[in-house]
Amino acid sequence: MGTRAKTNVNPIERVLNLLTLLSRAPTPMTREQIVTAMARGESPYPTDEDPQRQLFTSDKNVIIRDLGILVRTVAGVGDEAGQTRYYIREEDMCVPDLALTDDELTVLSLALESLRQTIPQAGEALMKFDGHLGSSPLTMNIGLPLVVVRMSHAAKERQVVRIAHSGRPIDIEPMRVVFDKGTWYIVAFHRAEKKTRVWRSSQLSDEHEILDLEPISGRRRRPSDRELRRLLHAAEQDEFVATVRVDALGASLSWWDRRVIETEPLVDGGLRISVAVDDRARFRGWLLGLGTHAVVEEPEDLRDHVVSWLDAASRDIDVVPAPPARPPSPPGRPGPRALGERLQRLISILPWLRNTKSTPVAELAGRLGVSPEMLLKDLEAASMCGVPPYTCDALFDFWVEDDTIHFFGDRSITGRFRRDRSLMTRSVRLTPRQATAVSLGLASMKLALDETQRSTAPFASLTRKIEEALGEIAVEIRLDEAPLMVEMNDVVREHREIEVTYVNGEDQISERLLHPRLVFVDKGEMYLMADDVSASPIEIDRVFRMDRILDMTTTGQGFDHRFVEWTGWGFRGESIESVLYIAPGNGWLIDRLAYKACVVNEDDSMFVWVDVVSHMWLAKLLVRCGYPSCVVSPDTLRVEAPAWARTVRRQYDD
Repeated sequence: MGTRAKTNVNPIERVLNLLTLLSRAPTPMTREQIVTAMARGESPYPTDEDPQRQLFTSDKNVIIRDLGILVRTVAGVGDEAGQTRYYIREEDMCVPDLALTDDELTVLSLALESLRQTIPQAGEALMKFDGHLGSSPLTMNIGLPLVVVRMSHAAKERQVVRIAHSGRPIDIEPMRVVFDKGTWYIVAFHRAEKKTRVWRSSQLSDEHEILDLEPISGRRRRPSDRELRRLLHAAEQDEFVATVRVDALGASLSWWDRRVIETEPLVDGGLRISVAVDDRARFRGWLLGLGTHAVVEEPEDLRDHVVSWLDAASRDIDVVPAPPARPPSPPGRPGPRALGERLQRLISILPWLRNTKSTPVAELAGRLGVSPEMLLKDLEAASMCGVPPYTCDALFDFWVEDDTIHFFGDRSITGRFRRDRSLMTRSVRLTPRQATAVSLGLASMKLALDETQRSTAPFASLTRKIEEALGEIAVEIRLDEAPLMVEMNDVVREHREIEVTYVNGEDQISERLLHPRLVFVDKGEMYLMADDVSASPIEIDRVFRMDRILDMTTTGQGFDHRFVEWTGWGFRGESIESVLYIAPGNGWLIDRLAYKACVVNEDDSMFVWVDVVSHMWLAKLLVRCGYPSCVVSPDTLRVEAPAWARTVRRQYDD
């Protein structure tokens, strides 16, 4: 009878030791040889045959599935006939050498730094490319759902997948993943319908099956902007042009909008504008956002549609729907990550430490999106890992002291022990989530560059090298209204003082003198964080919506740089916790609204729990969602939306 294995073996140590052993062994090893070698360390396998085989298979699958590293096999010969030998080739394990120039590495670092607050894998990928840890003038608050990662990888590999859509299996050939106005979409060829379709990521399951089938969609070209708009927003009708009359404020708010294709000055200071319409619902939301500052004139059926919508929204609700019990709020900071993700993080850190020599634990933890305690726990486990005989000179070459991680260096004699070998000297290949983060970072960087900057080195050459090494960048970010993005990123990066004309959510116009600190995107909307030096006293880290900046000029003055981060919304003024009922057909709201809790009903209607600061914001939201959307509680806010709808409706009687 075999002996019992240690019951306190850390799975992080065991898998890391297995990975290191298979990658450094001079010849392929049988399971028996692997078990014998690892028995000399602190993470042995059980000696009983069945649990040993199960645990070894599980660890091997973690390396293949979660780390994306191929464990190769070869049949044994001679005395080992009938046995399988395992090994890992360096070229299968390591990031390809992209030979990035300093300028290209700077662009890549800025691109990945823009994502690291919400996508920890961006920080991990940056380490694997030996990027510069610093700060970016742009922060993209974009989540990365698992299904988006998997469909992006499938698009690169030209795979045919079977995935559940609203509980029913469909066979698709993913082509692109698109982030549009706060929502992730999957663009794919539907094999049964033989046409390209789009699904919201929330409609698809995380799990999928890769089918052993040849794609039938032919050579996949990148869809044009027009094709994407029609696919994403189900615009079945022909595109047409609407005529809209706007007053002076409405003219300023729509000045940067790319949908406006022609303007005609009016004697009252307003404009008659021609607006390209490719989706009536999208146009209606834009028009209602302008409130009393815009009236649609033509075509007549569109004007009638808007009037009918406002008539319905003006009605008081006879019976207010009763909400269910409030569910728990979504978790704020994520808890401990699974074994595979923790290993992904560790093997991003270990080769990077060779070049860094030392770094504060708190700084590294913040860049990777984990607590210092969790990072220390994983580093402690890794410090006991290496190769047989697992003596001090055969373990990973770092230690933690005074809240700082130190690296001994290759064959160093300055540390506590003399090291005569280095482990994992090259960065390990990107996982699918890290590769998607790289693609997403480059897609976000495109928004911060003008056409000339995008088409010239180093951005163009960096993109080419990434696509040659990782495959086509199948990720796209669309922000239909992205005013002043390039200009604002420039003044943030160069620390230039600006003067702006700004209109707030209550339609109050003011002149501001600002020191811009950061541009960030949240829920598909763009914001500027800046110090308002025209206020008395000076207001630090104020947030301004970019599409409400009517005018911007630089003063020629500079200011001292100060590192800032956007860590979430902190509203100024008194907030009122409210429960809203949202009519069916507004699924986009889940991706766009910063809610505290949400319940989706069988008919696609919703109850959402939100904090309300602005009555105007509340009224516009409910009118845009349409009748019978309403305030459930408190009832004192219930009159806001109908009253505002009646105010807007009266414009059409003149």
